Amino acid sequence: MRKSIRTSIQREAQVFVFVTRIAQIEAFVHLMRRTFPGIHIEGTSSQDPDRAGKVTAFRERTIRLLVTTTILERGVTIPRSDVFILDADNGLFDEASLVQMAGRAGRSMDDPTGRVVFASSRRTHSQVKAVAQIRKMNTIARRKGYLHLPNQA
Repeated sequence: MRKSIRTSIQREAQVFVFVTRIAQIEAFVHLMRRTFPGIHIEGTSSQDPDRAGKVTAFRERTIRLLVTTTILERGVTIPRSDVFILDADNGLFDEASLVQMAGRAGRSMDDPTGRVVFASSRRTHSQVKAVAQIRKMNTIARRKGYLHLPNQA
């Protein structure tokens, strides 16, 4: 996982890391700060009074990696972002929530192919269904001309 996050950072992507519980955020932020000391890393949740400020700083690329709960699975568009979903096999993450979190990736014209990683010890039905749904939506978007891969310009 470290290697995959490092790849995202090296490609200058904004990195979302979704966790299942608020209690996991602080420990994971500390781990990421030790692993990537030159990168500004923060965490946020529904209980964070500075959540809006952190999202703004993330959007403005001041914060490069944001550890969060599903509070940011909808309604947040950050250009050039990659998504990592920890414990993606947890029952809290159903097909719809996995699709929504994955939908934070690739939301800009210059980077329509953002990366999504489901980090888990096993593959679940929800993950399989989410991947199938995402592939289907991407196929439809490509057919309608909404999705152009960078080498197709």
